[in-house]
Amino acid sequence: MESPGNPVVEESDAVRRDVLEEVDRVIGNLSSHPDPSVRENTAALLEGIDSVHRAALTHLMDAIHSMGGEAFVNRLSADPAIRLLLMSYDLLAVDRRLVAEEALDRVRGHLHAHSVDVELTEVAGSVVYVRLHGLERASVAPEAVARDLEAALRDGLPGFQELILRDRESSHSAAFVQLGGLRRAQRPVFQRVAALSDVPNGAMVPAEIGGQPILLINVNGDLFAIADRCGEAPLPLRFGRLDGHVVHCSWHGCQYDVRTGRRTEPAIVNGDEARWERLTVFPVREQGGDVAVAIGVEPVPA
Repeated sequence: MESPGNPVVEESDAVRRDVLEEVDRVIGNLSSHPDPSVRENTAALLEGIDSVHRAALTHLMDAIHSMGGEAFVNRLSADPAIRLLLMSYDLLAVDRRLVAEEALDRVRGHLHAHSVDVELTEVAGSVVYVRLHGLERASVAPEAVARDLEAALRDGLPGFQELILRDRESSHSAAFVQLGGLRRAQRPVFQRVAALSDVPNGAMVPAEIGGQPILLINVNGDLFAIADRCGEAPLPLRFGRLDGHVVHCSWHGCQYDVRTGRRTEPAIVNGDEARWERLTVFPVREQGGDVAVAIGVEPVPA
């Protein structure tokens, strides 16, 4: 019960994530402890906790299915945290294609700004096949595009090993090309977000487009648009500060380059393992005194 003078403080997603990382670090230390009895007791403890959680979650999912149906389960699993939990207990099928699409979405906006469209064609185990559209008119080298895609897949697709920039070879030679299987080149669809005068040099202006919170940034006259959230957490970046092309998150001091979305310093996992995060960067341009941002694409007219 809440006592006077001691209000209940709601725990944020970022705090919970920090706690999980600390728990993971402690488990790693105990699992590698030089005393065999400590390692055995740790394994037995984790097995018991897993058994209890697995049984409870299984019963919970059965109840959700019976009361809300598959549609409600799909709504729940749309949340990345819930989906990860359910997949970790084999209660939700791992759709590696969906996970790969979500990983590629982190860099699609940045590549759209350079006239490159990324089409995921297949995920075969640890290998990801993509087609690149618009390279002939792109302002970035194919090698740089491949590096960005590989970095996004390494961060977002567990078990990823190889990126192949072509369709997977079939075991049968095709005598005909099915026109319905071809995909036309795509281009960003820009929408007005704010007046250019509302985004002066050095400003970070929050906005929203298509339900997506974004942050408009002006660095010496160059406009940028990034997702207004710190990494995978829901914490907004709008309260941070801008230092050149680097935005500093006010919550944990995370730093991101607004040109690429890359985190400029590693997050620490398990005490010493560096994990690099990336923000979504959206194409942005000036249109007649307005700032326009694209969060989607459309086929290029023939």
